Amino acid sequence: MKTLTQALAKTAAVIEKTVQTTVQEVTGPKPLQDYDLLDQIGSAGPGLSMETILSEGAWIDALPAVPYRLCLDAARLVRLRHPGVVHVVQALDESKNAMAMVTEPLFASVANALGNLDNINKVPKELKGMEMGLLEVKHGLLQLAESLDFLHNNARLIHRAISPETVLITSSGAWKLGGFGFAISADQSSGDLAYVQAFHYAEYDVEDSILPLQPSLNYTAPELVRSKASSVGCSSDIFSFGSLAYHLIARKPLFDCQNNVKMYMNNLTYLSNDAFSSIPPELVPDLKKMLSTNEAFRPTALDFTGSPFFRDDTRLRALRFLDHMLERDNMQKSEFLKALSDMWKDFDSRVLRYKVLPPLCAELRNMVMQPMILPMVLTIRRVSG
Repeated sequence: MKTLTQALAKTAAVIEKTVQTTVQEVTGPKPLQDYDLLDQIGSAGPGLSMETILSEGAWIDALPAVPYRLCLDAARLVRLRHPGVVHVVQALDESKNAMAMVTEPLFASVANALGNLDNINKVPKELKGMEMGLLEVKHGLLQLAESLDFLHNNARLIHRAISPETVLITSSGAWKLGGFGFAISADQSSGDLAYVQAFHYAEYDVEDSILPLQPSLNYTAPELVRSKASSVGCSSDIFSFGSLAYHLIARKPLFDCQNNVKMYMNNLTYLSNDAFSSIPPELVPDLKKMLSTNEAFRPTALDFTGSPFFRDDTRLRALRFLDHMLERDNMQKSEFLKALSDMWKDFDSRVLRYKVLPPLCAELRNMVMQPMILPMVLTIRRVSG
């Protein structure tokens, strides 16, 4: 009798699994079953190969070359818990025709915000002609620096693919790291060098679609491009971070190599001071260190944030206070709000909407501070639209 019961239970389990597989093949991955798909809002990941759909941010793989890297990316995102890393709500699931996972609400990738709208079928109106002010860029870079510091010193990971495609902006305006498909352990990079290989880039102009999926050459550190992979370390991410910062501030990439490694190495070798003419002078020394071909000269992510470019900006300090407003006591908040009442008029509408209003609205629960905050919130809301 016991044997018969076990056999029936086993048969039932097989039938249930078969039914689930059949349903999945018809309806697609579980995230696509659980969420109603609306319009595509952006694209992200290496080569902008992943579509971002819904305000909840379901990432759908549309390329046959992606699954392995997408699986690695999704697995690491699930394990990493930090405010500066994209939060996964529902883990990656796949069927024969699609792969998808659900994240926190996203707006777009930084690449989309910079005007790269590849793999977006119908461009949302929010992205058309979008421009980020320097203050928003500064704030985003500070958030990324904190995330990198966590990645290198706590999670012990080297990202290896930091670029506009792998940095995502949430619907609340926060900048977060994604695209962990190429990440390796910092301990692995020094312990098992045979496993860590340099990326392969062509020595001539070539279409992206012909290349294997890999980080954008424009933001990749030289030690990851050469065959010598033994020098890979956290400093490789600093080079990429510096290239990203340059692009965001100068409004153009430092390297525009068309995936041509000879052009990349030539541009790097003959990088002149003229290339930094569009960068604020107080940032140039720090940026040059980040972009040094000698890894030992590159600062840490947090060292970069000590630049006068960040330190001497009172508006940026105000945004940083707002980031941690809930941690302050009422006396500190009161003094800050008095200063903010004269300062907020200098902020652009995007900063007001995404950086100033959310923390102020969260503070409305504080009954002591409510009389000071509510009139300001109502005024800012009216001005920022």
